[in-house]
Amino acid sequence: MESNSNSKLFLKVSALLTGFGKTELKATGMLENYYNTILKNVGKETIDYFFLDLNKLFTDPVHTAQSIENTLSTQFMPNSSYDGLAKKIIILWYTGNWENEVVSSASYIQGLMWNAGHTHPPGAKQPGFGSWADRPLTVK
Repeated sequence: MESNSNSKLFLKVSALLTGFGKTELKATGMLENYYNTILKNVGKETIDYFFLDLNKLFTDPVHTAQSIENTLSTQFMPNSSYDGLAKKIIILWYTGNWENEVVSSASYIQGLMWNAGHTHPPGAKQPGFGSWADRPLTVK
């Protein structure tokens, strides 16, 4: 399987794992950086099996959206599966960290945790002058 198809699989699985759409993930500008982060930090064999199994999961016509989610949660999420890569991908997108190290200053700013919390990263992307006059968003 070629790298380009793996990067597409990375985007697809990232959307499913994070709950954010592909467009939202692309808009962070971190897709290539995060894909390269996993390539740099995870063994080639683990990555190859991870993407091979994802490709099988996504291309098998017997799977529905629900069965794909179930398979991801039962077969890809355990720490013993692919060295915990699925969990690490979630943490990477939400925090911009790879195993407690910030990937880049941009990864901190673009972390999904800020969008999920309806806030902004301290020291970056401030809400703007006068924003304190508006009531905070309520999460339902």
